Amino acid sequence: MRREGKKRFISLQYKILFFTVILVLIPLLAVGILSYVKSSEIIRQKVSVSDLNTVTQIGQNIEFMFEYFHDTSLFVMQSGEVRQFLRMNTQADPSAYNGQKVITEQLLTNLPNMKAFVQSIQLQGINGSRLNVRGAVRPLQPEQIAGILGRKGEPVWYLNEIVLGNGAKKNVISYERAIKDINNISVTLGVLQMNMDLDAVRSLFESRQTGGTDHFYLLDEHDDVVASTDGNRISGSLSEMIGDRTGIVQQQGYTELTIDRTPYLLTYDTIEPLGWRILHVVPAQALLKENQVIPQIIVVTAIISFFVCAGMAYLFSRRMILPIRKLRRLMSQVDGEDFNVRITVSGNDEIAQLGQSFNNMLERLREMIREVYTAQLHKKEAELKAFQAQINPHFLYNTLDTIYWMSRMEKAFETSELVQALSKLFRLSLNSGKELTTVRAEVEHLRHYVTIQQKRYEDSIDFQIEVEEEALDCQTVKLVIQPFVENAIVHGIEKKGESGVIRVDIKREDEGLVYYISDTGYGADLEEVYRLMRESGDDNKGFAVKNINDRIQLHFGKTYGVEFSNGREGTIVKVIQPWTKEETDDGQADDRR
Repeated sequence: MRREGKKRFISLQYKILFFTVILVLIPLLAVGILSYVKSSEIIRQKVSVSDLNTVTQIGQNIEFMFEYFHDTSLFVMQSGEVRQFLRMNTQADPSAYNGQKVITEQLLTNLPNMKAFVQSIQLQGINGSRLNVRGAVRPLQPEQIAGILGRKGEPVWYLNEIVLGNGAKKNVISYERAIKDINNISVTLGVLQMNMDLDAVRSLFESRQTGGTDHFYLLDEHDDVVASTDGNRISGSLSEMIGDRTGIVQQQGYTELTIDRTPYLLTYDTIEPLGWRILHVVPAQALLKENQVIPQIIVVTAIISFFVCAGMAYLFSRRMILPIRKLRRLMSQVDGEDFNVRITVSGNDEIAQLGQSFNNMLERLREMIREVYTAQLHKKEAELKAFQAQINPHFLYNTLDTIYWMSRMEKAFETSELVQALSKLFRLSLNSGKELTTVRAEVEHLRHYVTIQQKRYEDSIDFQIEVEEEALDCQTVKLVIQPFVENAIVHGIEKKGESGVIRVDIKREDEGLVYYISDTGYGADLEEVYRLMRESGDDNKGFAVKNINDRIQLHFGKTYGVEFSNGREGTIVKVIQPWTKEETDDGQADDRR
């Protein structure tokens, strides 16, 4: 009789553990998360302001470098020695030109407070005069000089690649301007190029890096990257780097953005009056390093609370937990196919009922396994005996021997040859009752069978056998080839109604011994063939093929067996067995792999 209103069973031990953990962990996690969020906001604000100060200081240092270049250019323009040198013609008076060049070089070399970030200074006069200070640099090309003169004295800064005296190339920030005669401003005496070493800029950036994840960038007035600490971005534009630049609207400040799905803090400052920018991009996670201790404290506290609660629950419910753990261990043993385990049942609660059900289940399972195993074993034995032991071998051999000698006496030599082939065929088939034989014996058995069939069909079937020499000593299940050759004759060649070819190839493929039996006959219905291989019963037309496949898998496993396919003409049977050599007299496998 069905019981109405039966409630779902929930163990008391589960309720105790669940509610204890919930009551402790939820308030703890709520407080911890709120503390983490609030402290993250405070730390983010403080770090952002601190980072802005750092970027501003770097901007002031780089602005000082630019101002130094500009002041130096004004000094050069006001120097009488420089103006005199630029007016000189190299061809008019070489001696005077060289003397003035030495004076000018000494003047520029001994500039007060010459800075390390100055890579080189280059002067080129309209009349052909030229000198290098600090670093040897290839002369300016005519189109470069024309470009400088075209700006009518206006200085320009840009990222440049110069060629050194030794032929090497170097990236620098170049400052270029025309040199005017201060006594007559309409007269242009030459051009000046001063080059700032990018390594000095990078060193300044690297000295302020907080780790390997943040990067500094120097951008020109077009927002193109001039220098950076990011090896992956030594060029490019601001839009390529951060995408939308709507957050950069003031001279300096900071904003949050996302690059490649990672949140970053972008801090920037503008170098006046050039309009160049200093950018510092740092992952937001790196800014909150100090705040990482809070989630760690939360986790540690949660773990400690969990173990305390679990310990209290364990002491309270130990009587219920231990039998369940024991049952779990025994089930693991059963999963490993050990069906002899039993659990000791005590008590009168649901765990005791579960243990008794477990024991009953194992007992029934063992009994079913024994029944199925015995039935399958008897079935295999019956099938093998029905297939292999259908005749009395001694009576058959004596009878065939008598027929053979009578045929010889009556000079019926072809008949005697057939009788002899049949006798050897049956001897090899029985194989002294052994299931395993060698490929050599199987081939010999097939040749005797072919001898009989060739007499029967009067050479209308061409039998071809090709065997690799190393395969002859391999072990194989007996009576593998002949049934497939017989099928090829009956269901292939005969069904087609004309002469044909049956070919047998035996070879090694990887670690397998493979037979190929092909014919030029009618072809097979592959769906029907595989259906017959799956069926059992005395009326199964594919009993021989199924028997061979079952015997191979019985000896060697389910990965081996028989496969069928249709070729361009006829059917192809593929039989796969492991490559195993015949055992020698001393019991060792003679494997020549």
